[in-house]
Amino acid sequence: MEITHQRVLEGEVFEAVRARSPLAGKQIIDLGSFSVLFEGETSASVYRLSSDNATHDFAAKAKKRGIQGVVQILADYGAVACYQNDGDSSDYLWLAHLERLDSLEKYPNQQAAVARLLRHLTDSDDGDLLATPEDKVDVLEKLGDAPIEPCTRDAVEAMQLLLPDYIAETNVDLDLGASNFMVCAVSGNVILSDPVTGLSNISEEHRKRLSAEGIVIEVRR
Repeated sequence: MEITHQRVLEGEVFEAVRARSPLAGKQIIDLGSFSVLFEGETSASVYRLSSDNATHDFAAKAKKRGIQGVVQILADYGAVACYQNDGDSSDYLWLAHLERLDSLEKYPNQQAAVARLLRHLTDSDDGDLLATPEDKVDVLEKLGDAPIEPCTRDAVEAMQLLLPDYIAETNVDLDLGASNFMVCAVSGNVILSDPVTGLSNISEEHRKRLSAEGIVIEVRR
C-alpha cells in the first residue's frame, strides 16, 4: 500500500489539521475506509483522523462504562475541523489517540475464532455491513447465543452491551467486517476497532465554534 499518496482524506483542511499538534511531524502508518492513522506518542498508540465519529464514540462509551474488548481511547479530541460543507450538511474531521492493535491475520487461532463468530452473526466468515433496521435487530438477537471462545469473550460482551445504543441511529450502520476485529498483542484477546460507522454527533455550540475558529484541537473532558 502506498500511503504517501493516500486519498482517503485530502485537501486544505486535512493538510491544515495534519500540520497542527499533535499530528505535526507524525507519519501516516495505515488507512481505513474513512480514516488515516498516524504514529502515536509511543509505539503502542496511534492517532486516528477520520471523517466518521462512530468509532470514537463507541470507544468513548466503552471507556466510560468500563467495558473491555474495545479499542482503548487514550484521548478524544472530538470534531477538530469542518472537512466539507455542501450547504445542506457538513462533514467533520474527528481526532482521537488510540491504543495500537495488531492485524487479525497475524494470529491464526484468533482469526479462526472470529470467522466462526461472524459466520453465526452474518452467515459469512468475512462478516458484513448491516444497514437496515431489520438486519441490525437480527444481529442483536443472534448475539444472545453467539459462540464465545476465550479470545472473543470480551468482544462479544462489548457488542451485546454497546451495539443496542446505535440501533435507533438511522444513519449508523453496524460494520461487522472481519477487518474490524483486531488483536491486543499483550493479551491475545480479540478487540473491536471499527464496529459502527456513519455517526456525526456534534453539538450546535461546537459547530459554531468550528465555524468561527476553523480548527479546534483540544482534548474533550
